[in-house]
Amino acid sequence: MHFEHKITEPKCNDFLALEKDLNSSLETITADTGESSFSREDFCHATDACIVVYDKDKAVACGLFRKHSATTCELKRMYSSVQGGGSYLIKQLESYAVQKGYVYAVLSTRKINKTAVSFYKHHGYKEIRPYGKYVLTDRSICLGKDLTTLVTH
Repeated sequence: MHFEHKITEPKCNDFLALEKDLNSSLETITADTGESSFSREDFCHATDACIVVYDKDKAVACGLFRKHSATTCELKRMYSSVQGGGSYLIKQLESYAVQKGYVYAVLSTRKINKTAVSFYKHHGYKEIRPYGKYVLTDRSICLGKDLTTLVTH
């Protein structure tokens, strides 16, 4: 597969269609769509980024990051419908986050979503202390990654 990506916004039709598939998948796995953890209205082009991945002009993966702190971004709404799309997507998100000045990335997913947990760990994310709304729940796992190793000089 030959992937390409587009930096867009979470209101674009391709993102919305993939997010619908994500919600359905999460509902099946975790009994929750995860939608309550992200608000489109809070998306800010200056600090956040949304990416849709394409294979032969077909949207196959989506994800975004938002500002968590001055140096940390939070990955959200990641989904891929094809093998390899998620790996391509996370590399693009991390690269763009570094371009925006972030040095660390965090995320949270449900522990029961073992495929997602394994995927993130495979891509260098390590378990961290719960943050934000995840502090008070034991069903989520929070993961983080140092992005400074991605910087090329």
